[in-house]
Amino acid sequence: MVLARRIHLSEPVINYTARLCEATHPGNGPLSDNIRFGASPRAALALAAAAKARALLHQRPNASIEDIQALALPVLRHRLILTYDARLAGKTSVDIITELIATLPTETSKLPKTLSDAKL
Repeated sequence: MVLARRIHLSEPVINYTARLCEATHPGNGPLSDNIRFGASPRAALALAAAAKARALLHQRPNASIEDIQALALPVLRHRLILTYDARLAGKTSVDIITELIATLPTETSKLPKTLSDAKL
């Protein structure tokens, strides 16, 4: 049995991976004007599998958003096709992915600041 398959991917990590790949599609983010073809669903699966392997190498039972961010460049950089204008401006897929990682929020909803705000 492959050990990496036993590494857990939490819902926030899966959500972040999907949002990161979705942000590479034209019309789906602030940087998408530079992208002609974005990352496919297989790219999201490859990113998740690589994050599991990285967590295993670091002896952790679950993958984290930091694993996704660390592996986004090597997994996604060859999967993006930039527009002619973006290439003419000197942008690369590495630039786009780096900026996406820096600007994409890691969580989708705000957490409550206090326990009373959580309405437990």
